[in-house]
Amino acid sequence: MVGGVGGPWTRDETSASGQVFEFRLWAALTEQSRGQLHVFLPLTDRGVDALVHRLTDGAYLPLQAKGRSSLVDGEVAIVVWAASLVDDNVLVVSGLVVDGGLGPTMLVVPAGHFKRLADATTANGRPIYAMSFGMRPRSDSRWLPYLVPMERMVERFGLTPVEAALEPEIGPPPMWRSDLGFLGESEVTRRLAESEKLNLFRPFPDSETAELVVRHQASGRVVGLQVKTVGIDSTHPAATVTALASSLRTSPTTYFVVLAWRRDDRRFHDECLLIPSEKLGTIAGEDSFGHIKFEWHPGSVTKGGLDPFRSRLERLCDTIGDA
Repeated sequence: MVGGVGGPWTRDETSASGQVFEFRLWAALTEQSRGQLHVFLPLTDRGVDALVHRLTDGAYLPLQAKGRSSLVDGEVAIVVWAASLVDDNVLVVSGLVVDGGLGPTMLVVPAGHFKRLADATTANGRPIYAMSFGMRPRSDSRWLPYLVPMERMVERFGLTPVEAALEPEIGPPPMWRSDLGFLGESEVTRRLAESEKLNLFRPFPDSETAELVVRHQASGRVVGLQVKTVGIDSTHPAATVTALASSLRTSPTTYFVVLAWRRDDRRFHDECLLIPSEKLGTIAGEDSFGHIKFEWHPGSVTKGGLDPFRSRLERLCDTIGDA
């Protein structure tokens, strides 16, 4: 039976059923890929419902989810505002919400192909694209190349069954973030949220080096961020920045942002660091406990290896925008 407990979804429950579809989709991608697809969810709605990080090659795949809780004449019928499909590389993913899961057939199609094949029309004077597909696709359907059995959906995200079945690396046990670390992450998020040119995403679940992802609205370029926060004061003006080596995955698109919390006056130092993850090896060493670490003295006039990565905190938005 289509719908949730107690019968089919009603019109008033459309928003809830859409959220159910999305979270079942994120879980299915994570499960089928054995963690090789890592989902990041947006902190604000700017046209992309998720970024899917393909860990095999580091690619970030923007995704727009369109779930339905009922069939129209035996088919999933979807309508998409034309204004929401400005990026042809966004993957449009659609399917049916059924009791306990998703329907047997899923649509996974790049937005550029979707616009070419869908019916262009209007609703209340606004341009839209409309299409439909069945759970048992016809051989003559123009959508057939983009329809896939739900249990093989991972293939449309660039993973073969062999890659998905590989035993994932077992990382260190999860650790609770400190209050100071959370404060730093919140500060970086707040500053980046000031820019309308950037779209921010959080991981679902949090299982890799990048814990905040920034997508440039115009270019579609993606930067992953790991935020580190240290505490300093007048007695201890420098601090040690550490990262667990076993959980570190470097990438050309992943950066470390380091902030310093001034305990004496309860504010962040005016200086921060923005370090490409692939450059960590040039400034940090590894101790006997498996930690990569380096010393940072914010505001120091002494020349050193951190100089190329120093930035003003007030310019963090612009600096990451240019990264």
